[in-house]
Amino acid sequence: MRIATIRGYATSTVKHASLEGWRLLVAEPDSADLAPQIVIDDLGAGIGQKVLISSDGSEARKMVGDQLSPARWSVLGIIDPERSLAI
Repeated sequence: MRIATIRGYATSTVKHASLEGWRLLVAEPDSADLAPQIVIDDLGAGIGQKVLISSDGSEARKMVGDQLSPARWSVLGIIDPERSLAI
């Protein structure tokens, strides 16, 4: 799991059938060791929001209902800045 910031939306004219109807977002992880990732989102995250993302492909494939889906990254939660604690 990583904390990331949503930077934009990904659109595609052709995509795997399992991704039809899913929102695809560009998420930039806060850690410098990862490049921006395309994530599937069913929570309604918006541009500029901090989110928790996961690279657990098996869970992403369960979300889309297809074990052969290329989905790997997904949004697990939206971080509320009003309730975040400074560590």
